[in-house]
Amino acid sequence: MLDPDGLIESWSPGAERLKGYRADEVLGKPYSIFFRPEDVAEGLPKWQLSRARLHGKTEEQGWRVRKDGSVFWANIIVSRILDDDGTLLGYAKITRDVTEQLRLRELERSLKRMDQFIAMIGHELRNPLGPIRYASTFIQEHGNFDTKQTVAWGILDRQLSLLTRLLDGLLDVGRVTSGKLRISPARISVKQVVEQAVETFSSNIEHRELQVFLPEQEIWVNADELRITQVLQNLLSNALKFTLPGGRIEVRAHVCGTRLHIQVKDDGLGMDPATVDDLFRLFAQGQAQRETHQPGLGIGLALSRMIVEMHGGTITGTSSGRGLGSVFRFELPGAELKSI
Repeated sequence: MLDPDGLIESWSPGAERLKGYRADEVLGKPYSIFFRPEDVAEGLPKWQLSRARLHGKTEEQGWRVRKDGSVFWANIIVSRILDDDGTLLGYAKITRDVTEQLRLRELERSLKRMDQFIAMIGHELRNPLGPIRYASTFIQEHGNFDTKQTVAWGILDRQLSLLTRLLDGLLDVGRVTSGKLRISPARISVKQVVEQAVETFSSNIEHRELQVFLPEQEIWVNADELRITQVLQNLLSNALKFTLPGGRIEVRAHVCGTRLHIQVKDDGLGMDPATVDDLFRLFAQGQAQRETHQPGLGIGLALSRMIVEMHGGTITGTSSGRGLGSVFRFELPGAELKSI
């Protein structure tokens, strides 16, 4: 409660918890002590009371100051109190800490701006990528290369594919965060998914051994073929980055009950077991990636988790430690084995 001049007349336990003052420290003092100096200089406390006196009540939001000098974003309601004759007795003032709501609104605005930026950059990069890919294919089909030129074209083609995958992943993250990513489940062949994913990296193995282990029976699963292929491609890309020449990568698939299990195992650089879960966070990069300066935005595993969870599945990673390789697995429901 405030008197007509804005001096504090009563002080609740809630006010003490919120602002840090005891009652004997504030009673009789002007309520302007809770305002920032620049707000006091601009006359905000007097303006707030004059509006409440004129209109009966005023509500606003702004920064307020605690006893320790820290600030918080507050919602403030000031209501005038009149006696039966209409004489002003003072004001009732309610202050709520809404800092968290402010942060959430700022986060929402930041995410919206990020989505807009991703959409814009995706559009701008899509335009030149198409002609570059066409030119690269044309040169390959009509060129008469010597050994050095063949090597140079191979570098160009691989880096172009990498750039395309990075852009696709970035655009998909934008779709997920804005709720625009959709899946279209259908009955698909796991063998076909594995073959498509492996084919993407067949020219990038470079002295590594890639082995695929599938059961003799055909595996079928209810899933979005494009998106599940994308998940497996992300896991293979991750394994290739951190498996040195001479290393080995395995892809295994089997069915347990009605759940599909797919595993990608490598004997590469590995990681600290305590940091594996962090790799599934958006834009996170592992220690091995930072140390080896491997390309990537830290979105592949995060996007894979989003896609798998949209299917009602789970994805996990494990490693026994640095230099001991890694294993990434994901499971999907709705799987069955059929004889060929």
